[in-house]
Amino acid sequence: MKRAGILALLLLVFVAACVTSGPRQTKLMKSTQMTISAAALRVQVRSLADRFSGLMEEAGEAVLANETDPRRRRNALLWLTNGIPAMQQALFQPDPLAAMVDAWFLIAQLRGYFETAAEQHDMEQQYVDLATRLLDAMEADLKLIIDNAGPNTSYERGRNLVYQKAALVPIDESFASRRGSAVFLAEFTARAGGGALRSIGSVTETVEDLVARIDLNAEYVPKLVRWQAMIFTLDGSYDTIPTSVKNLEYLEFVAGEVERLAPLVEALPDLVASERTVVLEALDAYLRRTLSFVDQQRATLMGEDVRAEREAILAAIQAERIAVLEAIADERSIVLDALRKERAATFEDLDALMDKAFTREVNKMFARGIVLVSIFLIGLAVIAFLFVRAMKHQRG
Repeated sequence: MKRAGILALLLLVFVAACVTSGPRQTKLMKSTQMTISAAALRVQVRSLADRFSGLMEEAGEAVLANETDPRRRRNALLWLTNGIPAMQQALFQPDPLAAMVDAWFLIAQLRGYFETAAEQHDMEQQYVDLATRLLDAMEADLKLIIDNAGPNTSYERGRNLVYQKAALVPIDESFASRRGSAVFLAEFTARAGGGALRSIGSVTETVEDLVARIDLNAEYVPKLVRWQAMIFTLDGSYDTIPTSVKNLEYLEFVAGEVERLAPLVEALPDLVASERTVVLEALDAYLRRTLSFVDQQRATLMGEDVRAEREAILAAIQAERIAVLEAIADERSIVLDALRKERAATFEDLDALMDKAFTREVNKMFARGIVLVSIFLIGLAVIAFLFVRAMKHQRG
């Protein structure tokens, strides 16, 4: 029964992951000017957990390698056993923006501690400088993320606000009294209209985050145990064991979580494979039913109703075609009649014009004939006159 419940839960998670996607931004991110998605920001912030842990480990191991004073070695071990888990816990906040802010908050608290460490805690300046370089490197990584999170994001404005709030809750070398950024984020979210911590608490931890956290804990749990054992040795007696054991609460929690999740993680590949097969079979059956339904609908659409509709459409088209042809024939007859009338009127006009032209030409020819006859008669008269005169002259 328990296994069936686990299978049902995993199937629900698997199917939900296949068909849905998370919100593009968390409510806390929407209250800022960030345009980066929650998934992209989560990947970048989670990647800092391993890097920041490594930087803190390198700094602590450097102090242990170069320092022989028991008190300073103990402070370095406290830095390793308390600082690294605190940074990892901050960077694995469910909301990626809250995780980044909480880590930034811790960096600001550490910087405030080291600024007074040389004077108040008798810390050598070289170790203060080492811590300062370490914190500068961490903040450089945060600045790179913030600068690429949106065109209107401001690293300096965010830094001033974080440092201002972090100065109100300083920490000591044990980190036991550390207060994180939860109150600050609650105030900020409330001012932005997000309902205090509701926007942070509504974000759930993803499977990828859980796997990354387990991997990181698997790497650092043995180291934390070794560093804690070194603290026991430096203490010189077991009188401080109850106090030291209190510092192992985080390790006990991690060990319990790893033990609780180990069977599930080991069985996860087989469970995912089997559930994937079930889901694929269900999808295949659903696809087949869908195709069958489409075929049935297609056959229905191509049946008698479609045939009758097709015949009606063709009949309507044929009737429309006949009506159009008849209208064209009538229009053609009207046009031809008009052309005939226009042609007859044109020929009549041409005949009238030709008659007028012929009459005008005849009149011209007649006038020219009269002129020629007149000239001829005048010529005859002149010749006759000359002839008569010549005859008279001969007689005379």
